[in-house]
Amino acid sequence: MKENKFTRIIAVLLCSIMFCCTSAYAAETRASERIDRSSVTLLKKTNGDLSISFSIRATGKMDVIGASSVKIQRNTLTGWVTEYTFTPANSAGIQTTDKVQHSATLTYSPAFTGKEYRVIAMIYVEDTSGMSTKELTSRVVTA
Repeated sequence: MKENKFTRIIAVLLCSIMFCCTSAYAAETRASERIDRSSVTLLKKTNGDLSISFSIRATGKMDVIGASSVKIQRNTLTGWVTEYTFTPANSAGIQTTDKVQHSATLTYSPAFTGKEYRVIAMIYVEDTSGMSTKELTSRVVTA
């Protein structure tokens, strides 16, 4: 009797785990139907500046492709604070038109040295049937 109860509990746990994994995979597929690949990198240059690079490859030719924003964030005692935001209005190179892929490199001089920084890039693609976005977070770098 005890063995039968144990077997049932294990079976229910395994079914629950499988159900959760399937749901997470399906959500990711729907979240970026026009985005094939994307990445963001943050590096510290020898002069202390931060170098931000991102790239995106769409599933086909897009009317607009790139990033809608690239936020430079600094770690504080209360959490991550946005120190600067690159947008298409203040940095024309972060988006382009009529392409399948796009990449850009941005440079930022941090306001503080010895602090941790990261980048949050909002990848953006748009074609005649709609748009897709994807948020990417870089690794943490000490400036």
